Amino acid sequence: MNCLVICILSALKINNIESMKLSILIVNYNSADFVEISLYALKKLTKNPYQVFIRDNNSELQDYLKLKKTVENYNNVFLERVKTTLRGSMAHGTALDALLRKVDTPYFSILDADAIWLKKNWDKILISKINNKVKVIGTQASGNKPKDFPLMFAILFETETFKKLKIKFRPRNLNKFQDTGWELREKYLKADYCGEIIKIRNTRNYKKGPFGCLCGVGEYYFSGEKAIFASHFGRGSTLGANKYMRGLKKYLYEIPLLGDFFLRRKGLKEKEEWLHTCREIINSQ
Repeated sequence: MNCLVICILSALKINNIESMKLSILIVNYNSADFVEISLYALKKLTKNPYQVFIRDNNSELQDYLKLKKTVENYNNVFLERVKTTLRGSMAHGTALDALLRKVDTPYFSILDADAIWLKKNWDKILISKINNKVKVIGTQASGNKPKDFPLMFAILFETETFKKLKIKFRPRNLNKFQDTGWELREKYLKADYCGEIIKIRNTRNYKKGPFGCLCGVGEYYFSGEKAIFASHFGRGSTLGANKYMRGLKKYLYEIPLLGDFFLRRKGLKEKEEWLHTCREIINSQ
């Protein structure tokens, strides 16, 4: 009897793995609160069977333990922790390259720790747009980066094409200003593929969206759509402090010690507001 039960459970587990359509990859560095709301969104808004792989890049112990406790509530989320002296794009890219080796599903999504999908059935919508030409869909770049190809904040790939192109996320030369995923655009376009973008509206200029009262938050919309599809808080592990160093208030923030206090307080307040608004959007669908 026990052997029969074990065989049945094993078969169910194998079938469950085989039915997985989507993998989500997240790198955490002192951003457990952001990852927590993203996992909640995935559970509520994802249509297809999915699995999540998280790599913690040697966060502070308190942050890692909080994330570990969150992950225990999900049977399809897997967390690993590594010790590393790398920082920034080098650390992020190295972690993503390691996570990619775990992907065995037809599609995969990469999320920055402080980025989130906010549209019900987001995965079904994006997968339906994949075709012979379009092999990657995601959030549009800001600043001086190319606007015709998805950036790394929130993005979905067709796995077969991605692996065929042999793309690495770790920068090869930081002196050439290479960022995480620096060769994505070049390799896809050279292979005669293209990427579809979800256009950005930054709350520095756009105040009509759900995050309009916050500073420098990325809101992402498909052309012609009024409902937000994704959001990016920006520099989650540092609370986005650099975003507030503009205007007259920047002189206040430059005061030694006192300025750091006000910057942190501002960052914490905006972080909590972003998390709260995300949860409201998720629960409204």
